Amino acid sequence: MILESKVNATEKDIKSTKAFENSLQSLGANRYAYFYRENHNPKPIITSNLPHEWLSEYQNKLLHRIDPVLEISKNTAIPFSWSTEDLNKQNQNLLKNALKHNITEGYTFITISHDQTIGTLTLCIDQEEKGLLSKLKKNEAAIQLCLLKYHEKRKHIPRNHLIDKDENIAEKLSSREMEVLRWIATGKTYSETAMILGITERTIKFHATNIKQKLNVYSARQMTYIATKNGLIDD
Repeated sequence: MILESKVNATEKDIKSTKAFENSLQSLGANRYAYFYRENHNPKPIITSNLPHEWLSEYQNKLLHRIDPVLEISKNTAIPFSWSTEDLNKQNQNLLKNALKHNITEGYTFITISHDQTIGTLTLCIDQEEKGLLSKLKKNEAAIQLCLLKYHEKRKHIPRNHLIDKDENIAEKLSSREMEVLRWIATGKTYSETAMILGITERTIKFHATNIKQKLNVYSARQMTYIATKNGLIDD
């Protein structure tokens, strides 16, 4: 089980995810990836029992931005099947990541809550699992119900509890970017940070943009959370 909130996950969260996995397995789905998305934040939170290498590569290369399965799921509420042939030449990183882990086909389910959070469940199929797609289609209603129940539980967990600690943050950022991150995280404005570091506000904004891109976040608030989580500032 890869629970992206594993650092802060409660025992209840872990049990809920394990029960979800067991239910899927009883319906024929042995490998899965669940994506939790909010309209205002395109970065998905992922829970999966695929190898950790898959999740790490998917996140580090920001593959959610080019994932055609997630794109399709934005415009439909009906389960759909797909194959790696759908991952065209423009998505070579995504294709390589899928084939590396023997993912050749998939069956994807979608649920959208009243608060517009989206839950996408992809069940992975490889070449040796002949007949599995037919079995999943036969159990479609039961799988959809599993997804609905799990999504309702997951969406009540604060997003901050779902951001994992980044062990490699120091390797991602330059020394100057680390300085900027620390000051912004303590509540300093861009202009105040510029005065403290003796550089222009424009340069601070440039560094802040780079930090957001490298950490795959979208706001100073998220930057602050990650800085706190990694011990760059006190809680």
